[in-house]
Amino acid sequence: MKKINFNELKSKLGRFKYPLLILLLGLVLLSIPTRSEKKETAETAQGPPESPGVGAEDVEARMEAILSEIEGAGRVRVMLQYAAGEKSIYQTDSEQEIRTNGDGKETRTAVETVLSSRESSRDAPVVVQTIYPTFRGAVVVAEGADAGSVKLDLVNAVSSLTGLGADKITVIKMKSE
Repeated sequence: MKKINFNELKSKLGRFKYPLLILLLGLVLLSIPTRSEKKETAETAQGPPESPGVGAEDVEARMEAILSEIEGAGRVRVMLQYAAGEKSIYQTDSEQEIRTNGDGKETRTAVETVLSSRESSRDAPVVVQTIYPTFRGAVVVAEGADAGSVKLDLVNAVSSLTGLGADKITVIKMKSE
C-alpha cells in the first residue's frame, strides 16, 4: 500500500485547492438532515369546518357529538352564529363583441355559467372555488360546565374547530332536569 504524501498532493492541486475545499464543505452541509416545520395559515385555521353541502344544523350536531365526549362535559348543546355562509364561485365564460357603427362603438358582453354534463339528467354548474362559512360566535351549554377544566377544554375544542378566539365562545352550565 502506498503512503499518501500531503505535500505532494498540495502541490498537484495548486490553484484548485480552495474551490475543492468549498465544494467539499458544501457536500457536508447538504448531507446534514434538516427539520421542516409546517406553518398553519389563517386560511387553514378558518378552513372548512364541514364537508361541502353540510348544513349548519349538521355542523352543530357533529360538534355536540364530539364535545360530549370530553371527560366531565356530559350532555352538550352548541349554537354557532355565522358571519357569512358558504359561498360557491362558478366557472364562467365571457364573450365580448365590439361593433363599430357610423355613429360610434357599440359593445356587448355576454357571460355564461359553465355547466358540466354528468351522467345524471341535470347539468350542474362547475364550481371553481368554495368559500366556507366564517363564524361570529359560539355558545356551548354543557352539564359539566361548572368545572373550570371542562370549561377550558370546551373553549379550546370549539376554538380549534371554528377558528374563533376564546373571547367569542361562551360556555354555560346546563340546567338540571
